[in-house]
Amino acid sequence: IFTDDSLLASNKKQENLNVLLITIDTIRPDRLSCYSTKYLQTPRIDALAEKGAVFDRAFAHNPLTLPSHVNILLGTTPLYHGVHENSFSIVAEDFLTLAEYLKGKGYATGAFIGAFPLDSRFGLAQGFDVYDESYPSKSSNVFVFPERKAEKVIESAIDWIGKLDSKWFTWIHIWDPHSPYLPPDSFLLKFKDDLYSGEVAYVDSELGKFFDYLEKSNLAGNTLIVLTGDHGEALEEHGESTHGYFAYNSTLWVPLIIAGPGIEQTRVDEYVSHTDIFPTLCDVLGIEKPSFLQGISLLPLLRGKKIKNRVIYFESLLAFYHSGWAPLRGFIEEKVKFIDSPLPEFYNLEDDFDEEENLVQEINLERYQKRMKELIETYSSLQRPESAF
Repeated sequence: IFTDDSLLASNKKQENLNVLLITIDTIRPDRLSCYSTKYLQTPRIDALAEKGAVFDRAFAHNPLTLPSHVNILLGTTPLYHGVHENSFSIVAEDFLTLAEYLKGKGYATGAFIGAFPLDSRFGLAQGFDVYDESYPSKSSNVFVFPERKAEKVIESAIDWIGKLDSKWFTWIHIWDPHSPYLPPDSFLLKFKDDLYSGEVAYVDSELGKFFDYLEKSNLAGNTLIVLTGDHGEALEEHGESTHGYFAYNSTLWVPLIIAGPGIEQTRVDEYVSHTDIFPTLCDVLGIEKPSFLQGISLLPLLRGKKIKNRVIYFESLLAFYHSGWAPLRGFIEEKVKFIDSPLPEFYNLEDDFDEEENLVQEINLERYQKRMKELIETYSSLQRPESAF
């Protein structure tokens, strides 16, 4: 049996690892060839996956950039931290972020941000020695978020890491796959009929340069890497062109790859979520997990354990706040998915991961609505459901 204490003791030697968190905005797992080869090849991310753990069923709790990153960096759901959308939500100063926690453990902390939705004014700079959000100014008649290309983000991160003589936590945020899809010219011709995939191919190429830097600088062998997406992209599935409105797997399903010392190559098909990243990092590093975390460590899954009683809460409230829609919330439990809305939906994800057949007429709706209410109360009060292992 793997307990928190046994995992902590076995990983004490890992406490001096560097930590690299890579978040790719708006990335569908099926556009990474370690998940699917239908659309393109992503050899550099594939190489990372071949050295570590690939989670085939990882989920965001929100289909929006800011709340998803808050979920990752705080290890709690939006029901607790209160950040539900991109424009007026701010992370309160009394929350402990992953950066603050690792800084307290002796880490230099740096964040390198690709676009305005993660601007420091929204509160995620807490705990970072450097929060690099330098966006080039440009004139345009079309509104787009201020952003910078992946190559510029990565150049800044390399420059900062190269000046350090201590262990570090680096967060790299890549915005490029977000709409509008405008890959660089070198990828434009090849992907002229699928510009979104062209953006992903470009990101893979640029991340490869960063991975090469880690190897050449003798840092790769002492760096724990977590790569994930903040949310997916609908690409016209379920009548949604991009993301942020609905809560289907096209926008909630995300890649999750963990690689580095102590992580063996494996694939995991258990359902996991963004809030699991913070506690997992703690276990790998051999440091105590803060008591407020609402996710679980995924380390036991890499050793063959199975999850019991796992619940993944999700929500999509952009249209509620800005368009007067009803709130849209739901949960995944026992590999079925319930979407609570005026027109509720229910899917068996084992047989219907694309959510094409709504089975709500076949369930006890009152039971699932009651369960939804219980989960809202649980996560809002800084609790988590009973132990998952």
